Amino acid sequence: MYERPGYRTLLGRIRDNVRVYIRKQLELPRQEIAEIVRANVRALMWLGVALAFALGALMALVVLVIALIAIVLPWWASALAVLLLFLLGAGLTGFRGYKRLELRGPTRSISSWKETVRWAKARLLGRTAS
Repeated sequence: MYERPGYRTLLGRIRDNVRVYIRKQLELPRQEIAEIVRANVRALMWLGVALAFALGALMALVVLVIALIAIVLPWWASALAVLLLFLLGAGLTGFRGYKRLELRGPTRSISSWKETVRWAKARLLGRTAS
């Protein structure tokens, strides 16, 4: 016959299992957040293009101001056209980048945690997990 483990051994095993479980629960949100960041890289690229167009619009505005100071009608008209073109490009690419953003929390981690809490409550209260 083998000897039954004592309370100290059982409590030590429970403590170790709880530590491993908590480590795993903390690892899941890290992985999920990394996936979210990887998904948003493409959106950030579009926002970078939008920033480039916005800087181009700023340069066109400077050209417009210079042309207005020089009071040469064709210069300011062309500078205004370029300004509008860059603003349109910045608006379109910025909107496209914004639409590609995935702004959400770690949903799998949250649902896993809720499921664990339901399971633990059911086990502690002696009911079946449902």
